[in-house]
Amino acid sequence: MMNGKGIKLVLASLMVSVGLAGCGGGNNAPAASTPTDSPESTAPATNSGGNTPEEKVTLKFFTALADRANGSGKVEQDIIDAYMKEHPNVKIEVEALQDEPYKSKIKVYASSNQLPDIIQAWGQPSFLSPLLDNDLLLELNKSDFEGDQFVAGSMDGFSKDDKLYGLPRGADYMVMYYNKKIFADNGIEVPKTTAELMDVVKKLRDKKINPIAMNGMDAWTLPIWYEFAAQRVNGDFNKMDEAVARKISFTDADLVTAAKDMKAFADAKAFADGWLTADYGAARNLFGQGQAAMFFMGAWESGLATDENFSEDFRNNVGAFAFPASDKGKTTDVAAWYGGGYAVSKNSKHPEAAVDFLKYFFTPENWSKLLWQAGAGTPAQQFDQFLTGSETNLQKELIDVFSTMTSSSGTPLQDIGDDEFKQKVMEAHQSLLSDKMSAEDFAKALDAASDKFAGK
Repeated sequence: MMNGKGIKLVLASLMVSVGLAGCGGGNNAPAASTPTDSPESTAPATNSGGNTPEEKVTLKFFTALADRANGSGKVEQDIIDAYMKEHPNVKIEVEALQDEPYKSKIKVYASSNQLPDIIQAWGQPSFLSPLLDNDLLLELNKSDFEGDQFVAGSMDGFSKDDKLYGLPRGADYMVMYYNKKIFADNGIEVPKTTAELMDVVKKLRDKKINPIAMNGMDAWTLPIWYEFAAQRVNGDFNKMDEAVARKISFTDADLVTAAKDMKAFADAKAFADGWLTADYGAARNLFGQGQAAMFFMGAWESGLATDENFSEDFRNNVGAFAFPASDKGKTTDVAAWYGGGYAVSKNSKHPEAAVDFLKYFFTPENWSKLLWQAGAGTPAQQFDQFLTGSETNLQKELIDVFSTMTSSSGTPLQDIGDDEFKQKVMEAHQSLLSDKMSAEDFAKALDAASDKFAGK
């Protein structure tokens, strides 16, 4: 994992800008993704990054943004459609799956050496290393993207030996979304400490309300909760790094205490009924339909405030707060990293066209502007020039979490190692939180996974 220094820089210039622009927004301020009076502000920019060959070209585009009608998936598709309109000789065929099915299928493509021309990639070892080790990704020319205002440090996870193999799409950080109406109707205040969060869980359960929607079947959010728990015990995200690097054991007293603290929430039924069999979509829908008071998820869900699949009442009342503090860890200590992005297959028949599309995509007036103004996430590029004053309250609350960050975790625990490491880590969390494993055995399981990955 990284210490997240690059993450902390991303919004330094926005701390004042958001405050000024945000003064124009109210509780029901419309998202900038759907304005009809200013189409010029939401249409992708028309300048392409380079010259696309004039022969007929078909590019296969594989993405994990499964919803093409809302949020970041819609922004992605809008840019693709605009590019094809401007380049009638280019056809882009999109295949879109949710995260975990996507990651399973990309292995099938990789094993047959038939990666789509452009793929979604995560700048994390568990995803990128196997593709690089098998020489499947095209090296990108850094100078092609120098004017695109990528934040310092955002490309690090997509680089190896000072060579660039992918481009970051967004800055990812975990928060707790919450339904303000459920909180208000039940006399509940936003918890500022982990002890207060436990009290909120108990109050909600007493009222027969699901506390926190969680995607336990996918399981990748569970180690991120553990990172928060560990940092709240010892005040330092780096202790987890030391354990993975085998400098200390996961049986370290602080890390075992963190596991017990996390399990205490599961024992108190903090997670929504059926959470172990809920994937990402099921957990999101449970929250969006008002059947859970909170949702532990990343900032890419800022589109919850504009998603018309959910009621207007929900959209007007969805908020976000930082993971609660402890005596050692502050709310400004956040699990954050640069995650999803794009890469090009080295075996693409049309590498120039694929790269040209990425140049177009990352023109700041395209992805950076449209993503932010759609209320669909936080770009990995500077975007203060695209603030409108009509940001949703949810956007403002997310930016408040991010712009006040004092430390960050870097690459999530499960994504540090290879695929086997990832599976073992997630399975250990599922076992701990379903009462099939003690905290001590959980620590031993993480040690075993780390030892095997380290070749010990």
